[in-house]
Amino acid sequence: MKFELKFDENIYRNQMDLLRDLAWKDKIAYYKNSHFLGIILLIIGSLLFFDRPSFFGFVLIIFGLGILIPYFYYYFKIKSSYKGFEEVKTKEIEACQNIATFTWEFTEQGLISKVQDNERMLEWKEFITYLIKENNLFLITEKYEPMILGETEVGEENFKKILDFVEKRVTEKK
Repeated sequence: MKFELKFDENIYRNQMDLLRDLAWKDKIAYYKNSHFLGIILLIIGSLLFFDRPSFFGFVLIIFGLGILIPYFYYYFKIKSSYKGFEEVKTKEIEACQNIATFTWEFTEQGLISKVQDNERMLEWKEFITYLIKENNLFLITEKYEPMILGETEVGEENFKKILDFVEKRVTEKK
């Protein structure tokens, strides 16, 4: 199956946002409200410890810090990665504006992607998994390079054919 795709900035932005969510959404959800608990434990522990030094106050301070340190680590890490991600996305959009079409070809050996004169063949064994999120197919390689194809780009019927084809060839490696 061979598909010629045209670059659409809105589709690209949506797919990149989905990719970012795949990478960070669980961490964000996990740490979203943990800082409240950490601050409360830190305050209560500090009041107990400084009012009259006790082991229980010390333990609450340690637990509070144990919750706050990972929260702040991931807060700044995610914030910096979002900033870098937006810069890369903007550069990629500027570069892709000048490209007329992309070609994806699904063969028995692998996936062939062609952009202008650059052709790349990825064998099926190079893919570790595939994901389907909001009618987008994410093919993840061993080097964690995502290949993303949306239903809006190829049509509903072709998308189902692609999913059936990929499902038979990409086996999840553990």
